[in-house]
Amino acid sequence: MTYGNAEFVPVILGTNINTYNMARSLHEAFGVRTIALGRAALRETASSSIVDVRADARLGDPEVVVATLLELASELRADGRTLLLLPNIEFYANVVLDHREVLEEHYVVPLVRKELADRLMHKARFAELCAELGIPHPATEIVPPGPVAEDLGDDLPFPFPVIVKPANTDIYPRLRFPGKQKVYLVADAAGLRDVVRRMVDGGYDDDIVVQEYLAGDESVMQVVNTYSDRHGRMRFSSLGQIVLGEPDPGLVGNYNAIVTTHDDEVTAMVRTLLDSVGYTGPANLDIMIDARTGARTILEVNLRQGAASFYTMAAGGNLTRCYVDDLVHGVDLPDVVTRDERLWLNVPYLVALRYAPRSLRPLLRTARRHGVTHTLRYRADRSPRRLLELARIDLRRTLDFVRHGRERLNR
Repeated sequence: MTYGNAEFVPVILGTNINTYNMARSLHEAFGVRTIALGRAALRETASSSIVDVRADARLGDPEVVVATLLELASELRADGRTLLLLPNIEFYANVVLDHREVLEEHYVVPLVRKELADRLMHKARFAELCAELGIPHPATEIVPPGPVAEDLGDDLPFPFPVIVKPANTDIYPRLRFPGKQKVYLVADAAGLRDVVRRMVDGGYDDDIVVQEYLAGDESVMQVVNTYSDRHGRMRFSSLGQIVLGEPDPGLVGNYNAIVTTHDDEVTAMVRTLLDSVGYTGPANLDIMIDARTGARTILEVNLRQGAASFYTMAAGGNLTRCYVDDLVHGVDLPDVVTRDERLWLNVPYLVALRYAPRSLRPLLRTARRHGVTHTLRYRADRSPRRLLELARIDLRRTLDFVRHGRERLNR
C-alpha cells in the first residue's frame, strides 16, 4: 500500500477527527495518503481512502508507542523518504517530547523543545510568562501541592465564582476519581476547598490553578491556530469565533461550529507571545473576551493544532501544509493571516442553528451564505461505507445535543 509521496510520509499519532483534519489537509495539498496509529479505530477515520488506521489497544503505553514508531520507521524508510511525525492529542505529544532524542533519528518532529513545552503547558508557569510579556491573561492564584489549608479561598484577590483546574495537564488526565472534571466552576470558598481536596485525594500532586471567571457563552470565546517556522517566527495565523461548543460538560473545550474571522489586535498579541519565546511548530490558543472591558485574553496554549482547526482550511489557509513546506522542503514560509468569513461545522447545520446562542445565529446564517466546510465531508473520500460512517456520526452528534443541550435553547 502506498503512503506519502516520493519525498515524505505523514505518520499521525491518534485516530480521531483531528487525524482526519490533518490527513485531508495533506491530501488536498499533496495528494498523499497518511498512516495513523492509535488505541482504537474511530468512526471519524473509518473506511477512508486517504488515511490508513493501525489500531492497537497497547498504544496507551508510552513504551509501546515508541517501539511501534521505531518498527514503522524500519518499514517505511527503506526508500529514504522523510517521515513526518504528527501527534494530535496531548498524550501523544508528551510521549514524543519525552522520547524525542530516539525518535528524531528516524522522524521529523514539528514540536517545540521539551523545556519550552513544560513552561507553556504548566498553567502556573504560563500565567507567569503572560505577566512578564504583558499579555492579557485572567487573574490567577496558585494552590501549591500539599495539605489543603482550612482558610483556602477566604482572601482571593478576585470574587467568586472562580475557575479551578490542574496546572499539570500531563499527569491529571491519567487520574480517575469520583466527580473528576477537566475544569471546575466553583461558587464559594467551601466549594473550592472541596474540589482541591478531591483532586489531591484522587492522586494529583502538582500546582492547582484558581482563576477569575470570565462569564459568557460562545459569543465571548475565540480560538487561534498558528504555525511558527523552524527559525521561531510565526508565519501562519487563523482566528475563529466559536459559535457552538460541546454540550457534554466532560468535553468542555471542544467545538462544533466556528465562523472564521480576523482581528489584528489578537494576531499581534499571539505573535508577541510565540515569537518572544522562539516558538516552533503548531499552536492552538484559546481566547476569551472579557465582557466587562472587551479585552481579549489568552487562556492557554496547546502545542499542536486543535481538533477543530480545519476551520483554517475553510478560511483559505492550509495549516498542515506548513509542516511540509517548512521541514521537508525547507522553504521560507510566507506570512499568512486568514481573513475570509466562512462557516466550519462538526454537526449538521440545523443542529448548529438550533443550539447556538441566539445572539450568534445571525452570524451563523450570514457565514453560511459565504461558504460551509465540514471536516469529514470530503468529495475525494466518499465510498458507500464511508458515507454510512458519516451518517452514524451525524446521528450520534445530534443525539448528544438532544441529550445535553436542552438548557441551551433558552439562552
